[in-house]
Amino acid sequence: MDTKSDRQRAADGASTLVNGDGVAGIVGAFGAEATLDASQRAERLQTPFLSGDAANTALTERGLSWFFRAGPDAADYGGAFLSLLRNAELPGQERRRVAVLYSNDATGTDLNSIIAEYGEEAGYQIVASAPYEPGDADPAAAVGAIQAAAPDVVLLATAAGAGERLGNAFRTSGYTPPAVVVYGAPAEAARLAAIPGFAGRVSRQVSWSLPITRANPLAAAVTERYQHDFGVAMTAEAATAFTAVTIYARAIEDAGSSARERIRSALVAIDLPGSATIMPWNGVRFDGTHQNTLSATAVEQDTDGSFATVYPRDLATTSVNWPPPGSAAPATAPSSAGSGTRAASTGARNG
Repeated sequence: MDTKSDRQRAADGASTLVNGDGVAGIVGAFGAEATLDASQRAERLQTPFLSGDAANTALTERGLSWFFRAGPDAADYGGAFLSLLRNAELPGQERRRVAVLYSNDATGTDLNSIIAEYGEEAGYQIVASAPYEPGDADPAAAVGAIQAAAPDVVLLATAAGAGERLGNAFRTSGYTPPAVVVYGAPAEAARLAAIPGFAGRVSRQVSWSLPITRANPLAAAVTERYQHDFGVAMTAEAATAFTAVTIYARAIEDAGSSARERIRSALVAIDLPGSATIMPWNGVRFDGTHQNTLSATAVEQDTDGSFATVYPRDLATTSVNWPPPGSAAPATAPSSAGSGTRAASTGARNG
């Protein structure tokens, strides 16, 4: 059932699936707001609800008995970003100054709060925190606030369709951040990297990507089958949905029943190794809040028009390529049609 990104439709859809179709469990609902409302309805209907990728921390802070999240939450993504910063530091090098440019919605404000808390604890200076409206066609004010702060790294929480708009706003201002790490749909990072001046400066946080599958025989086989059946490469959204259904299948098998209460109990007790999933995780095991404690996140950086893994070190295929802290951001002529100069390598490697 398609929620059409509407909160009420998502909640009503959960009721229809349970009462009309008699489902044993629900996977969804992708967007944070839709997932919040749909899972709350599933809770009242005492039906398991498994989210594969909605990262909002509030989802597992409600104390629900029937909700489970398989993928990383915003705290995991925030922690990975700060770990990437640490890994990119050379001995004796000053710490990079960070700015957060975030969508003014549940997903963006959640990440901003996480970075404000974790960044201070880790000793990083957050020099600017600027929100933009997800549907704003001209986010110049937010971009101007980032430019005025002159950060070394911008953490960018992108709403759907915002990557290109934000990149164009930076280009119009004549300013390109030295490095940008994108939190959001991987496609938004690709659109940003294609804006003149951003080549080689864009990284993205992912819970899954095709290059990572090379380390996992099961993932390689599944992505090959997906390509064969659908004629296109598997996406992160497809991978997380596939994984959620895989978890349900194991829970139903363990329960020996399609009864919802028994499936819920099996999910509480599930313990899958990483090799049983197609994700770059250590496995699936839910804690008391029903967050998967074995999920993980990776970071990829744009390199010559494609994205290569730079974090974590056991999956990295290349080094982080950022200018040293304090380097002046290159100006980008608004009328320029060519791509900007690539950042000079710091020589830093993950580990």
